[in-house]
Amino acid sequence: MRKGVTMAKISVPEFIKELDSYFAREDLRGAGECLLKWREKAAKSGDLSGELTVLNEMIGYYRQTKEEAEGLASVHDAFVLITRLGIENKLSSATVYLNGATTMKAFGKSAQAMEYYERTEKIYKENLPEEHPLTAGLYNNMALALEDIGDNEKAERYFRKAIAITEKIEKNELETAVSCINLAHLLYKKDIENEEINPLMERALDILENPDYFGYQRYAFTCRKSAPSFGFFGFFAAEKALNERADRIYAGS
Repeated sequence: MRKGVTMAKISVPEFIKELDSYFAREDLRGAGECLLKWREKAAKSGDLSGELTVLNEMIGYYRQTKEEAEGLASVHDAFVLITRLGIENKLSSATVYLNGATTMKAFGKSAQAMEYYERTEKIYKENLPEEHPLTAGLYNNMALALEDIGDNEKAERYFRKAIAITEKIEKNELETAVSCINLAHLLYKKDIENEEINPLMERALDILENPDYFGYQRYAFTCRKSAPSFGFFGFFAAEKALNERADRIYAGS
């Protein structure tokens, strides 16, 4: 705690509620201002754990807005706070490591990110059941980084491990769809005539077109993120439909 500062924790639920309201409207500028405001609140009050929570959201935000300098600075600051708090081996820190590594990967630093993916994997193995959605998310993102550094065989194994977990867990259908799409891209890179590509894309589309999943928290975001892949593989009607559905959901928010 900084000298002369009275410790007063920020309200994390209030912060998350306000931030989500901006994302629900696709108001990225408002979300950015919200993040800066809450980080300042946490820093002024000496609330290191609260500041780490805000930084973790900032990491993902700058990845989404493609602001490299700000994103990498947020990753650095978050990792420093983890050390200051002495929580390097905590499950909560693994979430930050994973988020930070994914942002590093997004800005072309996949080789450096592997250290933090591996830290996350170690913590997850020590604290979570073997088949857990957090582990599946790690495997999917780790596979993307492995693909970046040219280890396609290991990347394929990790995509398949992610799918093997999410397909068994209720309310993880969107994650299954995303991993199927990622695996399809990897297989295309290895062999454009791979016979598994179309079935993977069709499986992902079946999930995204299922009305049972329209109300899922990140459904619109997943539609928006996945749409270009359907266009890439020639599913042009699906690309159009997914973008239009995302438009309607965001407009309704």
